[in-house]
Amino acid sequence: MRSIIISIHEEWWKRIKAGEKLLEIRKTRPQEDEPYTVLVYVTGGVGVVGEFVCDCFYKLDTVPEISAWALPPQETGTPYNLERASCLTKKQLKEYAGRSTKPLWGWHITQLKEYVRAISLSEVGVKKAPQSWCYLGG
Repeated sequence: MRSIIISIHEEWWKRIKAGEKLLEIRKTRPQEDEPYTVLVYVTGGVGVVGEFVCDCFYKLDTVPEISAWALPPQETGTPYNLERASCLTKKQLKEYAGRSTKPLWGWHITQLKEYVRAISLSEVGVKKAPQSWCYLGG
């Protein structure tokens, strides 16, 4: 499984840990449709605090509206509500998308692991924190 490192603000990491945030919304995603191990770097110099597996990406069309308000069913057979799963309001999602006609992407969060201690970027082979996300290794 390929690895990615992603920068997240501490408030979102807390919601991920609490099981509230099931989708991380980004403007881009990896090119390949495969699961990824995603290392979580908490911004502000906190370090890499954990990881999760992103097993799929949901395409969220932004024109004329963000259309995926009911995402495909989760394990229980219940459809995801985009606002609840992302912990973002419709207004916040629209603001994040801006005037772009490109889709947003919901990164599905599974198999969460919190590390006992934060790991420095250099320990995972990264010189500086990614603006959003980047691949790890070759």
